[in-house]
Amino acid sequence: MNMNPKLRPLWKRLLLTVAASGALVYKALHLPTSILPRDLRSILTNWEYETFWMLIKSRFTKAYIDQPCYFKMPKVIESKVDVAPEYRLSKQELRDFYEQGFIGPFDAFTPAQMSDFKQDLEARENRLSETYNFVTPRDQHFEMPRMWNYFKTPAITERLAQILGPDLLVWRAQTFYKRQGAPAIQWHQASTFLCEDYQDPAIYPVDRSEIFQVTVWIAVDDATPDNGCMRFAPGTHNSIKPVKFGGREGFFNAMYTLEFEQQAQPLIEVPVQAGQFILFTERCIHGSGPNLSGDRLAFNMRVIPTKVPAYPNKKYYRSIYQGGKYWLDKWGVALLRGEDRYQLSRTIPPEDLERSRPSIRQAA
Repeated sequence: MNMNPKLRPLWKRLLLTVAASGALVYKALHLPTSILPRDLRSILTNWEYETFWMLIKSRFTKAYIDQPCYFKMPKVIESKVDVAPEYRLSKQELRDFYEQGFIGPFDAFTPAQMSDFKQDLEARENRLSETYNFVTPRDQHFEMPRMWNYFKTPAITERLAQILGPDLLVWRAQTFYKRQGAPAIQWHQASTFLCEDYQDPAIYPVDRSEIFQVTVWIAVDDATPDNGCMRFAPGTHNSIKPVKFGGREGFFNAMYTLEFEQQAQPLIEVPVQAGQFILFTERCIHGSGPNLSGDRLAFNMRVIPTKVPAYPNKKYYRSIYQGGKYWLDKWGVALLRGEDRYQLSRTIPPEDLERSRPSIRQAA
């Protein structure tokens, strides 16, 4: 089912509503799914009752932006590992992360390092990805050893470990080429990244009420309000919100309006200097303003504990927002820190990333 968030004609919405109602009844009766086509089987398995009901009651004018989940604040907020003093998050920083959904910026690299790295990134902007065989800003660390080495810097990994634990995997990365004149990126959030093709999640946490994924966003150029720095709605990681189909602003190729009360809470822009980074949970509503000045480059990585599977038993995934079918035969998670005792995902040995053309190890 194509869930590209656009407002459809009434007759089509009514047909989809009837179909979704039938699927909901089928799920509620626990009828067998093995006899069904793959797409319908995935929907019945991965959509929550809330997901169906939002579509049905709105007659396909609204949907949850991702798999519903509700954050539960830990009873005790403390670091999950002991790290060197220069990387240690203060009690207030840890509390800010759990209460706001983001923290930073922190120093990691010099502006000179980023200025030089910018030339490497710009040279790859329109280059065919060896991993996916089309032009995409995703997962360039598979082909850029320098990016992978930047990911491994202790200033980043040791702060991540205090939130997610000692054993960490990179499951996805992306480069952001926000050129002068680029429009705003609409407010959005994600939980398990069901929003990619709206059938299968990308990651499968044991408990969706926990923090199970953290994004590291690294500025290559100074990110300012004028050129569209990141902005957050603090505290909105408590739940996944619905979207209304259609809208004036977009998220890549999708047009929608995320439903949350912008006037009811502070919205914080976070300027980040070249070489600095911020940490956030994708569940925290975030976006960026239009670029009204010069080019602004950045890159990120998305990190999970080793106990969280990524794309298990999948040959490919589809991104309806970024227009492609991503075959996973050359993709894999990579060990960022610690040890992977679970081996739940297709894996690229981290030493292979130093050679820019990794081999793949299948999940156990």
